[in-house]
Amino acid sequence: MKTTGLLLWILVVLVGCGKQPGSDIRTGALQVLATDAYLPLMQQEAEEYHRIYTSAVVQVLGMTTRDAIVQMINDSAACIVVDRPLNAEERAAVQGAEIRVVETEMASDALAILVHSSNRTRSLSAETLAAIIVGKLADWRAVPSSKLSGPIEFCVTGRNSGLYELLTRVFFKPEKEVVPSFVAPSQSDVIAYVALHPSAIGVISYATWEDTTQPKGRWFKKDVRLLDIQPKEGKTEEAVKLNQNNMYDRVYPLIYSIYIYTSEKSPGVAQGFSTFVASMPGQKIFWDAGLVPKTVPYRVIQLTQE
Repeated sequence: MKTTGLLLWILVVLVGCGKQPGSDIRTGALQVLATDAYLPLMQQEAEEYHRIYTSAVVQVLGMTTRDAIVQMINDSAACIVVDRPLNAEERAAVQGAEIRVVETEMASDALAILVHSSNRTRSLSAETLAAIIVGKLADWRAVPSSKLSGPIEFCVTGRNSGLYELLTRVFFKPEKEVVPSFVAPSQSDVIAYVALHPSAIGVISYATWEDTTQPKGRWFKKDVRLLDIQPKEGKTEEAVKLNQNNMYDRVYPLIYSIYIYTSEKSPGVAQGFSTFVASMPGQKIFWDAGLVPKTVPYRVIQLTQE
């Protein structure tokens, strides 16, 4: 059985006999709200889904993580793609709104730490990075390997972004509010800022670093580079390079999961699209983008005997 035929069979079975009148995972329109780092990837997913199911049209819009979640809770969005799970406050709001939300982990990504190409630092420990983020370490002279002096300019996206919450609620959990030197409108703008400011250090997703669809990112990448990160004390003394292999092996210390949430009242395109993203054809798109899909795609090799 071909992959496309098998996928169609799986999607139909998932709806099953409980399918309600008028609902169809293969027909209709869906608007997906995706955090900016995954907008290009989800547009690829939508195009492939439409290629297989020509009567289903999926439009993907970019939005901050917080705004996408709020729209789902307010019943204004049936499908969102975000870079963190719902927090306790948001899960309580979902229960209060009495909406049925289905959470699906799609893939793993990681925080990428970047500096200007003139910065001689090749790696940072997790402790040093945390000190920079919270402002305890504010001058490059405290990082002798940088060969720089002067204030460290920390750049990240805003408080409504999943990236900001990953930094402050998951990986480092500072006691006081993090106040960046520059709040970037998007992750591509973080790359641009660091490229133009030799004293800057920025945080983006690896998906954004690997993305080749954003002209701004491509233009400025020649003036920035990624740092290796040394895990927290007690694990290893060696700094780890950020790449797909080290993400797959779970040795890079700043790995996180990407999620797709659906909140349809009855099975429809949102459920079909979510199922497709979790299937082998959908997971291959993440793999090809340099991320680590939840289900690693495999290639079937036909063995013959003479």
